[in-house]
Amino acid sequence: MADRRKISTTVSEDTYAFLQRLIESGKAKNLAEALDLSMGGLRKAEMRARLLRDTAAYFDNLASDALAEELAIESALVSLVDETDVDTY
Repeated sequence: MADRRKISTTVSEDTYAFLQRLIESGKAKNLAEALDLSMGGLRKAEMRARLLRDTAAYFDNLASDALAEELAIESALVSLVDETDVDTY
Protein backbone atom coordinates (compact mmCIF):
# COMPACT_ATOMS: atom_id res chain seq x y z
CA MET A 1 0.00 0.00 0.00
CA ALA A 2 1.25 3.48 -0.87
CA ASP A 3 2.03 5.97 1.86
CA ARG A 4 -1.19 7.56 3.00
CA ARG A 5 -1.98 10.75 4.93
CA LYS A 6 -5.08 11.08 7.03
CA ILE A 7 -7.18 14.14 6.31
CA SER A 8 -10.43 15.34 7.75
CA THR A 9 -12.47 17.78 5.74
CA THR A 10 -15.89 18.62 4.44
CA VAL A 11 -16.87 18.81 0.79
CA SER A 12 -19.80 20.21 -1.14
CA GLU A 13 -22.87 18.05 -1.72
CA ASP A 14 -21.99 17.88 -5.43
CA THR A 15 -18.47 16.69 -4.70
CA TYR A 16 -19.69 14.10 -2.25
CA ALA A 17 -22.28 12.85 -4.75
CA PHE A 18 -19.59 12.63 -7.44
CA LEU A 19 -17.31 10.61 -5.16
CA GLN A 20 -20.20 8.34 -4.21
CA ARG A 21 -20.98 7.73 -7.91
CA LEU A 22 -17.37 6.65 -8.44
CA ILE A 23 -17.82 4.10 -5.68
CA GLU A 24 -21.24 2.92 -6.89
CA SER A 25 -19.94 2.50 -10.44
CA GLY A 26 -17.08 0.33 -9.20
CA LYS A 27 -14.38 2.78 -10.26
CA ALA A 28 -13.35 3.24 -6.62
CA LYS A 29 -13.64 1.00 -3.58
CA ASN A 30 -14.12 3.77 -1.02
CA LEU A 31 -14.07 7.54 -0.53
CA ALA A 32 -10.30 7.68 -0.19
CA GLU A 33 -9.81 5.87 -3.49
CA ALA A 34 -12.47 8.00 -5.18
CA LEU A 35 -10.72 11.14 -4.00
CA ASP A 36 -7.33 9.83 -5.17
CA LEU A 37 -8.83 8.99 -8.56
CA SER A 38 -10.34 12.46 -8.89
CA MET A 39 -7.17 14.22 -7.82
CA GLY A 40 -5.16 12.07 -10.25
CA GLY A 41 -7.30 13.38 -13.09
CA LEU A 42 -6.84 16.94 -11.90
CA ARG A 43 -3.06 16.49 -11.64
CA LYS A 44 -2.97 14.99 -15.15
CA ALA A 45 -4.91 17.95 -16.56
CA GLU A 46 -2.57 20.37 -14.79
CA MET A 47 0.50 18.59 -16.20
CA ARG A 48 -1.00 18.69 -19.71
CA ALA A 49 -1.67 22.41 -19.39
CA ARG A 50 1.90 23.00 -18.21
CA LEU A 51 3.26 20.95 -21.10
CA LEU A 52 1.20 23.01 -23.56
CA ARG A 53 2.45 26.28 -22.04
CA ASP A 54 6.06 25.11 -21.99
CA THR A 55 5.86 23.82 -25.56
CA ALA A 56 4.35 27.08 -26.78
CA ALA A 57 7.05 29.06 -24.96
CA TYR A 58 9.74 26.85 -26.51
CA PHE A 59 8.51 27.49 -30.04
CA ASP A 60 7.86 31.19 -29.37
CA ASN A 61 11.49 31.64 -28.35
CA LEU A 62 13.15 29.63 -31.12
CA ALA A 63 15.55 31.30 -33.51
CA SER A 64 14.25 31.28 -37.09
CA ASP A 65 16.79 28.69 -38.29
CA ALA A 66 15.94 26.36 -35.40
CA LEU A 67 12.23 26.82 -36.12
CA ALA A 68 12.82 25.93 -39.78
CA GLU A 69 14.61 22.76 -38.64
CA GLU A 70 11.75 21.85 -36.30
CA LEU A 71 9.24 22.34 -39.12
CA ALA A 72 11.30 20.11 -41.42
CA ILE A 73 11.34 17.38 -38.76
CA GLU A 74 7.59 17.77 -38.29
CA SER A 75 7.00 17.43 -42.01
CA ALA A 76 9.17 14.31 -42.22
CA LEU A 77 7.37 12.71 -39.29
CA VAL A 78 3.94 13.49 -40.72
CA SER A 79 4.81 11.89 -44.05
CA LEU A 80 6.26 8.87 -42.23
CA VAL A 81 3.06 8.44 -40.24
CA ASP A 82 1.02 8.71 -43.43
CA GLU A 83 3.05 5.85 -44.92
CA THR A 84 2.85 3.61 -41.85
CA ASP A 85 0.14 0.98 -41.58
CA VAL A 86 -0.30 0.77 -37.83
CA ASP A 87 -2.67 -2.19 -38.15
CA THR A 88 0.21 -4.46 -39.17
CA TYR A 89 2.08 -4.06 -35.88
